[in-house]
Amino acid sequence: MDRWKWVAVRAYGPAAFALLVAVVSVVVLSRWQATPLLAGFVVVGRWVPLLALAATLWLVAMPTYRLAQWQRGQGLDCPRCGGPLGHERIGHQRMGGAYRRCYACGDNVNHRHYE
Repeated sequence: MDRWKWVAVRAYGPAAFALLVAVVSVVVLSRWQATPLLAGFVVVGRWVPLLALAATLWLVAMPTYRLAQWQRGQGLDCPRCGGPLGHERIGHQRMGGAYRRCYACGDNVNHRHYE
C-alpha cells in the first residue's frame, strides 16, 4: 500500500471503528427489545449509538482539520518524512515526554522536534 494511503488509514481508522461500534450497537439494541429480560437495558443502551456517532464526528473532524492545516503548510510535519503529525499524546518523562505520531511513516516524534 502506498505511504499516502496509510495517512488516510491512520487518520480515519479510529473514526471507522467508532462508526462500526454505532452500527453494531443499533443491531444489538434492536434484538434486545425482543427479549423481555433485556428490555430494561434498552432505555440506557439507546445512548450508546448516539455517543458513538458523536465520537465518529469528532474523530473525522480533527484529522481532517490537521490534514488541511498540514496541506496549507501551517500544520506540524514529521522531521523524518515530512508527513502530517497526529494529536499529542502523553508520554513517560523518562522517554522524553509528550509526542505525536506521524500519519505517513508511523514514527513517534518527540515534542522537542515540533514545538
